[in-house]
Amino acid sequence: MATRVKNGRRRTTGRKNVRKKSGMTVKGKIVLTSAFFALGLIGASLAVIYVAQGKGEDYKKKYLAQQTYSSNPIIAKRGDISDRRGVAFAKSVLVYNFVLEPKIILSKEDDYRAPTIKFASEYFGISQDELNKIIDDNPESMYQVIKKEVSYDEKEKFIAAVNEYNKRNTKNEKADTANDIVVGYNFESYYKRTYPLKTVASDVIGFTYSGDMAEWGLEGYYNSKLNGKNGVRYGYFNSNMELEETEVEAKNGLNVVTTIDSDAQKMTEDIIADYQKTEGAENVGIILMNPNNGEIYVMASNKGYDLNNPRDLTGYFSQKEIDSMSDDKKLEELSNIWKNYCTSDIYEPGSTFKPFTVAACLEENVVKKKQEFYCKGYEIVMDRKIRCAKRDGHGMINLSQSIEQSCNVTMMQIVRKLGRKDFARYQDIFGIGSRTGIDFPGETTGLVYNEAQLNPVELATSSFGQSVSVTMIQMAAGFSSLINGGTYYKPHLVKELVDDNGVVVEKKEPVVMKKTVTKDTSEFIQKALYETVEQGSGWRAKSEGYKMAGKTGTAQKLDNINGKLVRSDTNYVISFIGCAPYDNPQVVVYVVVDQPKVKDQTANGIASALAKKVAENVFKVLGIYPEKTKE
Repeated sequence: MATRVKNGRRRTTGRKNVRKKSGMTVKGKIVLTSAFFALGLIGASLAVIYVAQGKGEDYKKKYLAQQTYSSNPIIAKRGDISDRRGVAFAKSVLVYNFVLEPKIILSKEDDYRAPTIKFASEYFGISQDELNKIIDDNPESMYQVIKKEVSYDEKEKFIAAVNEYNKRNTKNEKADTANDIVVGYNFESYYKRTYPLKTVASDVIGFTYSGDMAEWGLEGYYNSKLNGKNGVRYGYFNSNMELEETEVEAKNGLNVVTTIDSDAQKMTEDIIADYQKTEGAENVGIILMNPNNGEIYVMASNKGYDLNNPRDLTGYFSQKEIDSMSDDKKLEELSNIWKNYCTSDIYEPGSTFKPFTVAACLEENVVKKKQEFYCKGYEIVMDRKIRCAKRDGHGMINLSQSIEQSCNVTMMQIVRKLGRKDFARYQDIFGIGSRTGIDFPGETTGLVYNEAQLNPVELATSSFGQSVSVTMIQMAAGFSSLINGGTYYKPHLVKELVDDNGVVVEKKEPVVMKKTVTKDTSEFIQKALYETVEQGSGWRAKSEGYKMAGKTGTAQKLDNINGKLVRSDTNYVISFIGCAPYDNPQVVVYVVVDQPKVKDQTANGIASALAKKVAENVFKVLGIYPEKTKE
């Protein structure tokens, strides 16, 4: 309690009365706060009105200084793909869309419409009626694409003609045309992917689709390297109402230089095409490879297509057949055409596998180079008679002759000495049944029996290339190591990545994966394969001036009879794998012919004959000349 004295009278006051007079009520605070908010809103509204009436220039400048004026992308150029000599397989060409802007044309229709339509019609081959309809149907539009893929020259000719017309002397013109000018158009630039060589190496190069994306071929594998990074151009008003522009440059993609020789590739594809016309087969594949660094010179098959029109099926089906296909069926057939036979399809190699078996046995010292074997035409394995290629037998035959004469019985005898553990190990050493790691999408692994699965029969048949499934690139890479001294190089299709200025950003150096055999074993295999071509089963591959070495293969395909797979008596995969010159190999040639369309598929050395054509016509392009030319 407090006591106060006023006019001589004592008054007593409680604490509540003191607090009431010393502060503001809650209600008062709310009212005061609301007043402040109201004043703020009024001030903001006045400022907006002030700017709107053109009296708030300072506010306007500050406002615009924080606003983006424009933002336009600068499209990066996708890198080119070329052959080893710089010949373009794929390139991006700058083209344009011709665009009309109806809203601008109609803003002063009497002066703009007629001349703009006239010029657009004359230069781009579109009727004036069609152009008028586009404008009338889209009066508020600022973007109507009239013609796509206009070239740079076409664009420049149009612009030059328009500028000449717009700057003309109109003194002698009538009043109704004197003010006519061409406006309301634009050219929208972008890059179009083109393939100058069309079908050459199509299943190696691949193609792009919407947005510069790709999945097939080198276009797909190196997609992220080929694509650059888009730039941007943007601007804004500064506080003095001046437009300031900034540009972040686009970074173009890298150019890919392949190991492929386009001339050699084209010549090889022509050899395949000629064969398909005269005899034909389900599939034909040919690889030319440098055994000393893993570079692929040629990777060709019979499934070529125009990269500029990759969805065209007319080269393989009639229009009636195409029209009857569902979309899923069309995609299935296209996928079969687009895939690369040399890396994606598997088959049994047959006798081209025999040098691998001999090499493994030599490395493990289970046989001697001059050791002899007796072939009676078959071998009994687990009560099963497995025949030799020569039904009446080879008689006494040495190890080199077993390759030269392609003796199955010798292979079964020596692999029994090797055993399944080491045979399985050497399959892995040679890369059989494994991906090579080639810089290409969609590589298949192949199929082999592992150690536990290599029972006596499976071990015996695998020794001469039956019951083993491989890809062409697996065989080419493994064989290269057999004849180059024993070094297994990772096969590759790209030499280097180069920027716009020609600077090598990334060089694809040869990659040594492992050692497969000793030099001594390699030299034995070289000599045996040379004798195979000179006087053995590969004689049809013999080429004048070249010391060709090689091995033939004839593998029975599997037929489906009543749901059961059985060895075919009529359908085969015929092959030849070899090198030249045998004593200093510079190139490996591998030919595979899947189910040739002839009466007797095993009779005429189809693959060896094709290898001879390749040697005689293509080797020179690669700088590998016959010895008599050197002399």
